[in-house]
Amino acid sequence: MDSTYSKSGVAGSILPTAGRARLEGESSGLSAGRSIAVPDKEIQKTASLHDLPEEITIKIIRLLEFRDIARLQQVSTHMHGVINNNHVLAKAWYQRFSSPHQYQLKTSLPTEDKKQLRLWLRPFTEDEALVESLIKYRKKVYFPALFYFAKSGLMTRCKTFNSEKKAAIAHHDLVTAEFSADGRHVVTASDDKKAKIYGQNDKGAWVEKAIISHDAYVASATFSADSLHLVTFSWDHTSKIYGQGVGGSWVHKLTISHNNFINSAFFSPDGRHVVTASDDHTAKITSHKDDGSWEEKLILSHGHWVNSATFSSDSRHVMTASGDHTAKIFRLRDDGSWEEKATISHNHWIRSVTFSADGSYAVTVGDDRKAKIHHLEENGSWLEKVTISHDDFVQSATFSVDGHHLVTASLDNTAKIYGEKTDGSWEREATIFHERWVVSANLTANGCHVVTVGADKKVKISSRQVNGLWKENITISHGGHVKTATFSPDGSRMVTASNDGTVRIYGLKVDGLWEEKRTFYHNHSVNSAIFSPDGRHVLTASDDCTARIIGQHTDGSWVVKAILSHKRSIKSAAFSADGYHVLTISSDNKVRIIKLRMSE
Repeated sequence: MDSTYSKSGVAGSILPTAGRARLEGESSGLSAGRSIAVPDKEIQKTASLHDLPEEITIKIIRLLEFRDIARLQQVSTHMHGVINNNHVLAKAWYQRFSSPHQYQLKTSLPTEDKKQLRLWLRPFTEDEALVESLIKYRKKVYFPALFYFAKSGLMTRCKTFNSEKKAAIAHHDLVTAEFSADGRHVVTASDDKKAKIYGQNDKGAWVEKAIISHDAYVASATFSADSLHLVTFSWDHTSKIYGQGVGGSWVHKLTISHNNFINSAFFSPDGRHVVTASDDHTAKITSHKDDGSWEEKLILSHGHWVNSATFSSDSRHVMTASGDHTAKIFRLRDDGSWEEKATISHNHWIRSVTFSADGSYAVTVGDDRKAKIHHLEENGSWLEKVTISHDDFVQSATFSVDGHHLVTASLDNTAKIYGEKTDGSWEREATIFHERWVVSANLTANGCHVVTVGADKKVKISSRQVNGLWKENITISHGGHVKTATFSPDGSRMVTASNDGTVRIYGLKVDGLWEEKRTFYHNHSVNSAIFSPDGRHVLTASDDCTARIIGQHTDGSWVVKAILSHKRSIKSAAFSADGYHVLTISSDNKVRIIKLRMSE
């Protein structure tokens, strides 16, 4: 079985009734109940499952994985009805995603806005009855599972997509851009000293909402998780917070000032706090008040520049990284004030700091060639659990989403995997070797697979066996440097992008081995390749002036569904949360918003 599939909370799929478009079950080619293998009367001669109460039958089905549920649905009309009527397949599909990814999908979905929900589906179906049958479930707790499963099926059934440019945002210098979490806004940040906000009007057109001006280049512009605010920071030593006003306008809320360059500015996950980190030896926490205004709450001081600062997932802890060789952790009290809880020391300046997804662990990476893991104790203190040493600089240290594993990437040509033991200690479980330095290393959400990218033009996937030992699963060789190697959200697929002009998609088989699904070719270097939120499509960006949408058909094969052409090389591309908008950034300093829909 696919070891990334969750076995908990399984329960349902929404399938159209006879005469409507059918939604496909899975990339394996399973028909999700379109054909019944054995008549009910034959099943009843040899099996008693049909005689059980339906609630008991569903509990038994919950022990199965997605692929098995889809097969079970083909056994008889009775099982087809039980699975279909209780939406079992959709919920099983949704449960394969990690909890943070499910939360992201859920919060991005405009559940209360019927019009917006229709807009998310109509580009990929003309079946209005199907659209309305989905929307009627929007008050149900399992609605995100039904909606995204249906939408994923509709997009998978599209053999090709038509694309339409909806907006071109021009700047006079280098630019970055991102969608808001709900997919309804785009913000750009440019070296031309401006950030621009674009949003959709009531007719779905993209229009300019605001221009944010600074006195030096804008290094970043980022939305809050609820999409209601954004924060910029600039080399003019200021960070600006903007918020949505009446009528869809964006208004200036506060300017945060530092006495030197700002290195980062981030929202807390709940959107109520911003932390800025500066070369003036301080980090500042600014908070949202009940009346809608923002006010400075605390200045965190260090003995040298503050490289970065980040929040924990519950928004109650902040961790800073400084050139004074320390990281500091601060905690939010119930009265709204912040208190220092820990100082973590290294023998050199600290490169990065990260919390685990549940906030119970923190990892610091120093230029002393070490990474340190600390644990949040019941009394609120932070206890060092392990120091990870390398023979050269540590590029990164990344937790799995479940927080039980961590992988480092180093210039010493190795990646090291550490795991949490039952007694709470951490031990090294494996070392992965490359012939040159390790550029990046990442884990699947459940910590069962690690992908490493080496400067030796190789990508390696290592997998954890049943006995807990790690084994190299597959080595992928490219003819040029590998730009990215990324797992799909459910961990069952992986895609690489290389400057040899190729994109390679790999899939996890039932026996636990990885196999190549398809290689796609660009005419020049591929700068990035990312999965869509449902993992069923890949978006590439290339120096050959194209971005390509590669997707699965219902039989599981991967094909090019759309080619987005520009006059200049495309540096990066991203999907929106609604799945039918794509953002591209090209070397002519233009950001383009492109709408997708099914071909006629």
